[in-house]
Amino acid sequence: MSLRYWFVIITFVVVAQLFSAVLAIPLYALGFEFGDVITISTISSFSLGLLIIWLLIRKERDPVRGNEPPMHLGWSLLLGFGGLIAALFAQNIAFQIQQLLYDAPVESENTQMLLDIMNENIWLLLAVVIVGPILEELVFRQAIFGHLYKKMNFFWAALISSLIFSAIHLDFTHILVYAAVGFIFAGLYVWSKRIIVPIIAHVLMNAFASLPILLDIDMEDLEEIEENLQFIFGILGAWM
Repeated sequence: MSLRYWFVIITFVVVAQLFSAVLAIPLYALGFEFGDVITISTISSFSLGLLIIWLLIRKERDPVRGNEPPMHLGWSLLLGFGGLIAALFAQNIAFQIQQLLYDAPVESENTQMLLDIMNENIWLLLAVVIVGPILEELVFRQAIFGHLYKKMNFFWAALISSLIFSAIHLDFTHILVYAAVGFIFAGLYVWSKRIIVPIIAHVLMNAFASLPILLDIDMEDLEEIEENLQFIFGILGAWM
């Protein structure tokens, strides 16, 4: 792994993760409410982390692409949208397996907590839906998976990077869900040879999870939308 990518990982851990926790301390001391503390610290750490990481890798050669040409940009954009359906499908399968194995709750505590806070602050919603996925894909797919993929086959590279991806969310009851989605994003990256593809799919997935806030719809309607998308995915898969 190049030195720049090591700096990318260090930046993510120190700036995007630890800095957020450190910044929360003086905000609490100044009397800010919990939701405001989460919003300010998250936006600040995500924005600073993304800026530093972009400066580090903007001239770095894509580790997955190698000498192969990337997928045409138009097809890449379509694949990013299709990746949303694939990720939702994988997420649903992982949820079912978790419930069979250890009766895990369907709803993630992390997701619900963020939804509750984002319901009061549109800026945090934008940070979680857009900036967060960009950061995570640059770190977990381009830096970590990309390096591993040069050393081992796809399965092991995707498995290791996906488990790290799931562990960083600190929601171990849903580790299989995060890992399954990580596999999908890694596959999109290898197929397209463009990091923008898993970024698009990841952004859309976070936006989909935020639909109750964005469109003021209830969870039952959201589940129906997800089922319809998965049905469409099944039909398309049968023809491909």
